[in-house]
Amino acid sequence: MFDTSHPMLKPLWVRLVTCAAPLGWACFEWLLGNPTWAFLFGITGLLCVHQLFLTYVPPEDEADAKGENMP
Repeated sequence: MFDTSHPMLKPLWVRLVTCAAPLGWACFEWLLGNPTWAFLFGITGLLCVHQLFLTYVPPEDEADAKGENMP
């Protein structure tokens, strides 16, 4: 659905925040009594969890791909 091989998504904390933001907002919307928005943000957060944790493959470093870090 989106490019998970981008180097920005390599740090764990970035992936955690990317998933936590829509899931947290879904909880907020649910508490305010807006189930439609809660559902939409919840689905978005679950999609992020699926893409960034369950099926995530970390991108290779360019130096590793070229073999420059070999001993």
